[in-house]
This record gives sequence, C-alpha cells and structure tokens, in this order.
Amino acid sequence: MIEIFEAAQLDLGDVANLYADAGYGAAIDPADTVIMAKVHGELVGAVRLCTEEGVTVLRGMQIRSAFQRQGIGARLLAACLPFLDRRQAFCLPYAHLVKFYAAAGFELAADAELPDFLKRRRDAYNAKGQNVVAMLRR
Repeated sequence: MIEIFEAAQLDLGDVANLYADAGYGAAIDPADTVIMAKVHGELVGAVRLCTEEGVTVLRGMQIRSAFQRQGIGARLLAACLPFLDRRQAFCLPYAHLVKFYAAAGFELAADAELPDFLKRRRDAYNAKGQNVVAMLRR
C-alpha cells in the first residue's frame, strides 16, 4: 500500500537520507514543502516544493530504484498540484521526463520566461552532462 503525505519536520532527516542514497545533493530547507511516499512504512520517494527568489520550484523528485515505474512519482506529482495551483512554478527535469511533468501542466519554458538563477542552474547541470530542460507551469 502506497501512502502519500506531506512530511513533518521530524521526517526531513529520512528524506535527506533518501536523497543521499540517490546521489542527490541539494539540501532541504525547513521552509520547503516536502511530499513523501511510503510503502509498508518504508520511505520510497519524495519531492520538494521550494520558494526560491520569490518563485516556486519543484525539486528533488527521487524514487528508490526498486520502486520506480510503479506510479509513485505520478502520485507524488499529483499530491503537489494543490500547492502548484497557487502560482506559477518551475522545474528543471531531465529531458526524457518532459511528458511526465507535462501531465501536471508543466510546459517547456523559453529562456525569456526563466529567472536568471534557474538559467544558471540549468546551464550548470547541462555543463555536467545531465541533459535537463526548463519547464514552467502557469
């Protein structure tokens, strides 16, 4: 049974461990909204909604490899919709995930629509060979 819910402050250490296991290095800010997925009590996925420089950024979607391709990411993304509906939001997904994020209303963003800090982040990821794109949800 998959449970999807908003993390409490006491859950953030477990989410940080999930991120470390996945090789995802971004730190969790206590002000972030973190949505997590558990299967039989085991943390198997998480995603964060961050306010950065006045805009909402969906970040850190991570699912443990043994639980991928089971709809957990889609459930996490769906749980983000009430937060995303409040104002425009951005994400920087891998290019092969464009359709996944488009299902939640994200579309490819033109450079002119991107805040400078997100352009720099996207470009830095791509310089490392990560092949990410910028997406916007209006």
